[in-house]
Amino acid sequence: MRAIVGIAHEYGRSGKRHGVGTGFGQPRHDEGTLATRAPRMPAADASQSTSRQPSASAARLTLPLHAMPLAKNAMPHASWPEQADPHQFLEELDSAASVGWVDAQNARTHDAPWLDEAHYRALVERFTQALLPRERPVIPQRWQDWAYDVWQDEQHPKGLWRRTRWTSWRSGHADWQTLIDLDALGEAQGVQWVFDDQLILEPDGDRALIVLSDGGADAVVVREFDIAQCRFVDDGFSIEAAGKHSVEWIDRDTIYVGWDDGGATVTRSGYPREVRRWTRGTPLSSAPVVFRGARGDISVDAQYDPLDRHHAIEQAINFYDANTYRLAEDGAWARYDVPPHVEVGYWSGWLLLQPRLDWTCGGARYAGGSLLAIREDAFVAGERAFAALFEPNERTSACGWTHTRRYVLVSWLDDVLTRTMLWLPERQDDGAWRWHARPFPARGLAQVDVSPVEPTFDDEVYVSVDDYLKPPEYSLANLASDDLSAWTLLDRWPTQFDASELTVRREHARSRDGTLVPYTLVGPRDVLDNAARAPRPCLLNGYGGFAIALTPDYDPLLGIGWLEKGGIAVFAHIRGGGEFGTQWHESARQTQRQRSFDDFIAVAEKLVADGVTSAAQLGIRGGSNGGLLVAACMIQRPDLFGAVVSDVPLLDMQRYALLHAGASWLDEFGDPDDPAHASALAAYSPYHRVARDIAYPPALFTTSTSDDRVHPAHARKMVARMQAQGHRNVWLIEKTDGGHGSADAIDTAEHEAIGYVFLWTHLSRGAHDARE
Repeated sequence: MRAIVGIAHEYGRSGKRHGVGTGFGQPRHDEGTLATRAPRMPAADASQSTSRQPSASAARLTLPLHAMPLAKNAMPHASWPEQADPHQFLEELDSAASVGWVDAQNARTHDAPWLDEAHYRALVERFTQALLPRERPVIPQRWQDWAYDVWQDEQHPKGLWRRTRWTSWRSGHADWQTLIDLDALGEAQGVQWVFDDQLILEPDGDRALIVLSDGGADAVVVREFDIAQCRFVDDGFSIEAAGKHSVEWIDRDTIYVGWDDGGATVTRSGYPREVRRWTRGTPLSSAPVVFRGARGDISVDAQYDPLDRHHAIEQAINFYDANTYRLAEDGAWARYDVPPHVEVGYWSGWLLLQPRLDWTCGGARYAGGSLLAIREDAFVAGERAFAALFEPNERTSACGWTHTRRYVLVSWLDDVLTRTMLWLPERQDDGAWRWHARPFPARGLAQVDVSPVEPTFDDEVYVSVDDYLKPPEYSLANLASDDLSAWTLLDRWPTQFDASELTVRREHARSRDGTLVPYTLVGPRDVLDNAARAPRPCLLNGYGGFAIALTPDYDPLLGIGWLEKGGIAVFAHIRGGGEFGTQWHESARQTQRQRSFDDFIAVAEKLVADGVTSAAQLGIRGGSNGGLLVAACMIQRPDLFGAVVSDVPLLDMQRYALLHAGASWLDEFGDPDDPAHASALAAYSPYHRVARDIAYPPALFTTSTSDDRVHPAHARKMVARMQAQGHRNVWLIEKTDGGHGSADAIDTAEHEAIGYVFLWTHLSRGAHDARE
């Protein structure tokens, strides 16, 4: 089960609270956070799937090392074209011209000679069974005495939101009560409802704000639900016009709302810029605005802690930096006196401060990525004596944190393996506070993720353990126990593919500027351990952006669709990611983006040089920012790859900031209208660098009409331009639902099956005759 550590959760800061109560052990098709707070905005790779599981997306794992001196861009003097874009009409989502073009492309792909129907259908069936096995773990969210879960199966692909008594679930004989049947609700209303979130009223527990999206889009509706009566509340809190809203209970009759009305209430990035305090029985439009950000901000979001009655607002001024405010006793919003790059979290009277950059405060210097603790009242009074709960080094990522009732859990990556430290604050007789640390047990090279069961109730945690070749197992542990290794095994995910002859190896490639770039190989033991091996089909995955680190996880679709066939999978841990902290990310941000591509190309070259594969047998795949990565590398080194799959990608780097949530990523990629950034962007923008007279490997681009994060026009226009240039082996699949991820497990199975058929068909024959 993949975990991610990083500065932010790619592409975003919507402030929406995701994943509350979706179930720790349920199928998941997105990037999950590593024991950390909710991301400030949704990431481009974070699909809106409502449940968790061994992941099925293309980007994977990671490792750390020092960043070396800057690499020069491949084409430093590039500039934007002056002529009009003939394919810009494809930015219109539902015009007759664009819809007709997309329909024709989908039909062309489904009739493609490489899409063997029998192979495809067999994979869809196995993938669906792997994602929705009948006997699989149910690891619910606890709320007081109740256990909540979203259950999906082939009869209920969108899911059943349900609950049972906690003791009933723990007994092994849960008596589940269905609260909402998402499939039945969607059928009745003619909408493909996807469960996005549940916010249960504290402390009563009889009401919930239910957040639903149409087809998995980021835009959502909000409805109040009466849990006891098992029905939506008539004339309750309801936002029926879909938007990127955020909501938070204050009390039974009052909520905070970040309202997206599609107009003045949103930022340039399309997220709420206002926080309103909405009272029951009044129109949302007349609810008083308690905080308003700037149009150029990314988003504004309110949080409320019902236990401490603590109100806070986060004003994200760019993708990575924010101003955080508390509601002072005089009723005014008071900003915490820290630089915007210092992220402020609150827990039980404590401030948890995490500087993104090196920070000097109170006469002490703290490295970027540190985690510092101080009592809120002491900080407001002017004290600056922090307790350091985490300090990064060369081999570690930045950290994430979460909490139980009494403990703060701090998790980070050390050489791309998760480590967790438990911190317990205790007040001494003299009134001073002291923090006591206990390491949480590791399990060799396995990925160990720790998540609170009910953070306001007790100190129990869920523990998941898995790696590339072992399905996850889920246990229960009590942090108050003297023996932290005494876990109670709850369940294991069933084995989905035969890994008995497979192994995992870690290697390094030297990038163009001399930086050592780690990568991980997964494949047959007799091949990876044999220096005299014969090249075979190899799938290279990468991401390299937004300080996201990709860690080992059990991917049944990779196992079935690739490894079982004898293929080798490789995961490149390139710069731009968060594997080794702030510098690993910063060294490939904005004008230095080329470093990510150089790193990825260096790994590909090393695989060929070592005889693991050949250029004709080497495929590359990435999603979202990873889709940009593989497309850029295809353009720069078309001779190095045998096939390319670019999922939900960014490709037009001149107009990306004008499309959907693109403006929120200016701090990652740079501003196309800024001459200092435009040269670097134009130098690698795949849509602008693709050429008529160069032979490119077969390429499949995938997207979704309902993706309101990364506009489907990126993939559409790339395919249109390449085909207009005469490149025939270029294909598009555009789904209607799924948003930036998938609408459900069946949707995932169908999408992934097409990708694996495309790759295996072209790479298994290892022929160059597929090129023009």
